[in-house]
Amino acid sequence: MVKVLIAGSGGREHALGWKLSQSTSVTDVIYAPGNGGTAGGKCRNVDIDCTKPANFPTLADLVEKESIDQVIVGPEGPLSEGIVDFFNARGYNRIFGPTKAASALEADKFFSHYLVRECGVPQATSLPCESLESTLRAIHQLSTNKGIVLKARGLTGGKGVTVCDTQEHALAELSNHHSAYGPHILVAERLFGPEFSVFGISDGNKVVPFSMAFQDHKRQLDGDKGPNTGGMGAYGPVPFVDAAMVHHIADTMMTPVIRKMKEMGHEYKGFLYAGMMLTEQGPKVIEFNVRFGDPECQPAMTMLKSNLHQHINDALDGKLRAQDFEYHPGASCCVVLAAPGYPDSKLIQKGKKITGIETANGMSRVRVFHAGTKKLADGNIVTNGGRVLGVTTWSPTSIDEAQALAYEACAKISFEGGVQYRKDIAYQAVKQ
Repeated sequence: MVKVLIAGSGGREHALGWKLSQSTSVTDVIYAPGNGGTAGGKCRNVDIDCTKPANFPTLADLVEKESIDQVIVGPEGPLSEGIVDFFNARGYNRIFGPTKAASALEADKFFSHYLVRECGVPQATSLPCESLESTLRAIHQLSTNKGIVLKARGLTGGKGVTVCDTQEHALAELSNHHSAYGPHILVAERLFGPEFSVFGISDGNKVVPFSMAFQDHKRQLDGDKGPNTGGMGAYGPVPFVDAAMVHHIADTMMTPVIRKMKEMGHEYKGFLYAGMMLTEQGPKVIEFNVRFGDPECQPAMTMLKSNLHQHINDALDGKLRAQDFEYHPGASCCVVLAAPGYPDSKLIQKGKKITGIETANGMSRVRVFHAGTKKLADGNIVTNGGRVLGVTTWSPTSIDEAQALAYEACAKISFEGGVQYRKDIAYQAVKQ
């Protein structure tokens, strides 16, 4: 009888709990706080917002009271706030995620830049800047006729990167970037090539990757147009990245970083996400994140065949083995259904009734993961955020079929007041 607690409330957390509940040894999956779709079957919600450090003691008390065997932290916020350190200090060491110091790999772009450089891992040439004057100098120094990139130093929910086509564009964007994210900016060379994500699990000594790459779609509109979002959809595997390249990235770029952190006294046990670009010089790291991506987690959990609970246990014990990982054949596609107004938080209307979820879930090889939803007392599901649902499908044969099935399922769902979603998720793979 194993109880697992998942800290978080998004689509990523719903997907993790869905996968964990498939383990015959797991009897209870508890979400803190979860969302409108996470309760049912083995799963239930508790009304504790794990993103607030003030609630860490309440969460730890619940873990102790219910004799919970494993805690998995989904989002980066509580990790960077030290939730793992808090539980460890209470004598609980079955919490999966990096410590506050190790979470700086995502929470501090400067720390990550210096660490990656010290490990000799290929990345964009960059200059950390702590003032407007130093940022201006860096823009003039690194800009080319191909543009430049501005990256906020801290956590920004996946929205703190501004890709500029020219030096003039960067200078014009600088004031907006400063006002939104503060004066600390990593000015980076603009790289070119297709982007992809590699996900792995670290046991403190090595990283075992999922043997396929995934691709997120950050822009709001079709054709990769419009503002950056937290992610409008994802698919995998990426056709231009084979398993050999994924394992090469894990062995030569991810594991060296983990080992260097251990030397620094920051042992890293948790999920690790490498945002990559396939340049003409080969794969280069764009960024590291200390958790699974959202919505990439949804197709990743769909493609994973083996026991996630056992993999996490092995990682916590420091004995993860690549040969224990198994995957389904074919491909998976996730389309995010968002509320009108997203990604502008001021325009998003909550409390709008959603219909058609059960119909879509009733389709073969379709799973609707909840993110920004709330279940009312009368049983109705309503919108409760910007990214509301992740319609996720699996095809045993092709990404073409997975994509077509996803859009067939999306057509079954409607929001009161309208719904927005991209119509071209996985278009690059289908075209290829």
